[in-house]
Amino acid sequence: MVTVRKGNAGFTLTEVMVVVVILSLLAALSTPLFTRDNNARRGRDWAKIVAQLLQRARFQAMGDRANIHVLLYRTRVDMYREEPAGIVPPFTLLSTTLGPVADGTKTVAIWDARTDSTLPAAQTIPLATSAIALTSPVPANDIVFTSLGSTVNTTNWRVYLRNELLPAGHPDSSFVVNIGGLTGFISSNDKVTLP
Repeated sequence: MVTVRKGNAGFTLTEVMVVVVILSLLAALSTPLFTRDNNARRGRDWAKIVAQLLQRARFQAMGDRANIHVLLYRTRVDMYREEPAGIVPPFTLLSTTLGPVADGTKTVAIWDARTDSTLPAAQTIPLATSAIALTSPVPANDIVFTSLGSTVNTTNWRVYLRNELLPAGHPDSSFVVNIGGLTGFISSNDKVTLP
């Protein structure tokens, strides 16, 4: 019986180092892409959440048979129920929903809420650090749903969101949530270009 002896089995140090260098290059190239995709996802998710909060306010107004006020701030959304005349306090805070955590000074921000179709030139929604005691008159950035599911005066609204974590030219850098005034129908599939 003849025994065949094989040479040294395994990898040389040079082969292992080449593989390590290749894996390091791939990891270094994929990290910025992963971060950008993660930031884009945060923007899409917050736009969907804002649309869901507006839909919830609409259903709450129809269920409670009361006006529901949605106050938009740069990094959060507050929802208030308007109490019948003579009740003190005149508004009850139903919920506060915080937006994505800021990355330094940038975040996914609610930029504007308006009833006309012009694009905002700059951010107009204020940064509020705490919940406010809502009294009359109501702030201008407030969307009111009636017990019929429509907005007050059947006004169409557009809520603009800007993902500050992405460059302005990125496809997921800006979103708009449309609210039909007469029907209260809410859609969030539109994209716009904001500064």
